[in-house]
Amino acid sequence: MKRLPPLNALRAFHVTAQLGSLTKAGTALHVTQGAVSRQVKLLEDALGRPLFFRVHQGIKLTETGKLLAEGLQSTFSGLEQLIEHITQDQRRQQISINIPPTFATRWLAPRLSKFCSIYPFVDLHITTNWVQSLRDSESHDCLVVFDTAPWPKVECELLMYEKHVMVSDPKLWRHDLPPTLSQQTLLHILNGPDRLPVWERWIERHNLEHIDPKPGLSFSTLDQAINAALSGAGVAIVDEHMIRPELSSGALRLFNDLHMDGPYGYWFVDVAKDGEHKAVIRLIRDWLRQEFASASS
Repeated sequence: MKRLPPLNALRAFHVTAQLGSLTKAGTALHVTQGAVSRQVKLLEDALGRPLFFRVHQGIKLTETGKLLAEGLQSTFSGLEQLIEHITQDQRRQQISINIPPTFATRWLAPRLSKFCSIYPFVDLHITTNWVQSLRDSESHDCLVVFDTAPWPKVECELLMYEKHVMVSDPKLWRHDLPPTLSQQTLLHILNGPDRLPVWERWIERHNLEHIDPKPGLSFSTLDQAINAALSGAGVAIVDEHMIRPELSSGALRLFNDLHMDGPYGYWFVDVAKDGEHKAVIRLIRDWLRQEFASASS
């Protein structure tokens, strides 16, 4: 294919021909008149013939200049329509993402307006189904899963490990002292049919063997356990990332400075089946990664 003249030179001539002035073209392109003149001269050298000549009022196109100007008008208009078409198509990109319920309501929901402003062409279809294997994920493009290790045989990246803290409604405190733990109802979290051994790990980690971890209330989601703690129903060990607003407002109060990391974390899993979806999913993954980093700093 024959080499085309530089795009900048074509654009400079196109604007000059439209406005009838090198000075006006420079203003429109945010460059000097001299820069426009050099680009047009470069184009004339490449074509081997003049495109316009100067007159008292500005410039006048030669026959070759008129021919080129007409062709460029059609070409640039076509490009603008093409870009607009691509942009409109992007706005219709629908991505199905499945995420844990508490992550959806407490972490993601407050950030969705920011996501939509950055990526207005992505329509997220958000579900919170119980998905624990690739076989369960066939109807989704990507997932955030709550697990102790990356999923095998698939693109899987750790976003964040849990950071557990012990909290309660501040109304349970007396004289600025936390309630006696052995006299409080312990709030537990289920992971599917099984109860997560969070209290057992906390007791072992912090040498609280006098506390019996078995009694208490169990909830199907972390969000439910947090809401129970907010209502004063008992004491909970929860992921600090999910209660930052409540800690800041004083709606929940930390018992102490102790914490416990993991072993569960939030993992981003890409299960898209086509390249176009994968390109958008990479944007979602990178945005989530940036938001986690920002929230942790």
